[in-house]
Amino acid sequence: MPAPRKYPDELRERAVGLPGIARALVCTGPHSHVRVYDAAADEFIDYGPAARAAALAEVGAFLASLVTEQDLWPGDGLLAPLARRP
Repeated sequence: MPAPRKYPDELRERAVGLPGIARALVCTGPHSHVRVYDAAADEFIDYGPAARAAALAEVGAFLASLVTEQDLWPGDGLLAPLARRP
């Protein structure tokens, strides 16, 4: 198994830093739901596709603000795309 990659400090500083619920929503599929137990209210809260879309919009806005500061660099040694879009 290869050793874990170490990223330069500037990449660690650029972490999106999503809260746990938003991170879970982004990591799941577009039609998935994340259920969270609210102990204070003694109920489950269901976050679905609309909450995921809002989290992705937040990530998009964050990335757009980074692009205005400097170009995004995807990294060295990446594979070429399998198919080009027209």
